[in-house]
Amino acid sequence: MKKVILSIFLLVLVVLWGAGIYKLSSMNTQNSNGKSTDIIAIFIEDTLEVTNEYGITNSHPTDSKLARVSQLINAPMRKVMHASVYLVLAFFAIVFFNVLMNNKHYWIALILALVVSIGFAISDEIHQTFVSGRTGQVLDVVIDSIGAVVGILIYTTYYIVYKNGYKRGIKESSELETETNE
Repeated sequence: MKKVILSIFLLVLVVLWGAGIYKLSSMNTQNSNGKSTDIIAIFIEDTLEVTNEYGITNSHPTDSKLARVSQLINAPMRKVMHASVYLVLAFFAIVFFNVLMNNKHYWIALILALVVSIGFAISDEIHQTFVSGRTGQVLDVVIDSIGAVVGILIYTTYYIVYKNGYKRGIKESSELETETNE
């Protein structure tokens, strides 16, 4: 029963995360660029406020300088965010498939998570061609796929260390108990 509940929870996470990506992709260019530029400006302002308060910096840029810097940072940060949201999607997907397969067919779970993530990236870029002012870009699919691979690598690293370390820990503790009992 626990496995069923956990599987449903993880599936809901994957679906909700994908829906969030889809919702963000539905924004037209002006809204999307405007929101990300505003978020960057707020982050810069807050960072400067904290660093000025602690004497690390003494910077008080004008609103026009702040707007210019935010616009310069916007494009690369959007690409980083592309990769980041697909990193999370792939992470959720591989955990879901791995739990669904009782941790027995890890490589199949890995391939399925990659197929789902890259397939979603492709479909999302196609979806963007229907949104006012947006275009589907192959580069974004590549960036999304790189993010997905990184998410899977993070989970794979955890999985290998946990699986091998945990089993080794059990084996070593069992051997120690046997030796002490003799």
